[in-house]
Amino acid sequence: MTYIMRFLLGILMLTAMAVPMSAAEPLKLMTTPETPKYLAYINSWKPELPVLTPVEAVEDYKTPQMVLDMINHAKEFMGLRYRRGGKTPKGFDCSGFTGYIFKQFGISLKASSSSQYTQGTPVVTDDLRPGDLVFFNGRRAGTSRVGHVGMVVDVDADAGTFKFIHSAISSGITISDSSEPYYSRRYIGARRVIDESSLN
Repeated sequence: MTYIMRFLLGILMLTAMAVPMSAAEPLKLMTTPETPKYLAYINSWKPELPVLTPVEAVEDYKTPQMVLDMINHAKEFMGLRYRRGGKTPKGFDCSGFTGYIFKQFGISLKASSSSQYTQGTPVVTDDLRPGDLVFFNGRRAGTSRVGHVGMVVDVDADAGTFKFIHSAISSGITISDSSEPYYSRRYIGARRVIDESSLN
């Protein structure tokens, strides 16, 4: 009996050395009615495989319909001349234009670009969404004083840039790209004044 046990243990040790620990198949040993219980247990052992938890896919951001409507309405004024202090479709300055568009959708903005910069919540460039307000220096770059405002209409997350519609002195209502040197040098920051949680 002792000889048989030593023989079986020797086979078991050789088998363990030859088979990787990650093998999914159970070890197969020949058993007899006299096989000790602990050998029978080893023979029936199966390695526990890790349980993989599925990762939930992150849904792409979907622009609310109201924001899309705001953007489309703003585009209806493309080419309208700039008018200093203007707040009506007869002509807009930059803050008059954003104030007018937002007002049509029940959102009240303050009168000037600098005061609009105090509304809503700050937004980093990587988190910009259509409908956010973006602010720039005026004609003097390199200062922290807000002098111009526009509304984001499109975001290129890969490039880290965005397009915005605004009333520019030189061209009236137009769409510009933040990558343009004039605006990239003057960009100050962005604010989100639209409560999207109330739109869902």
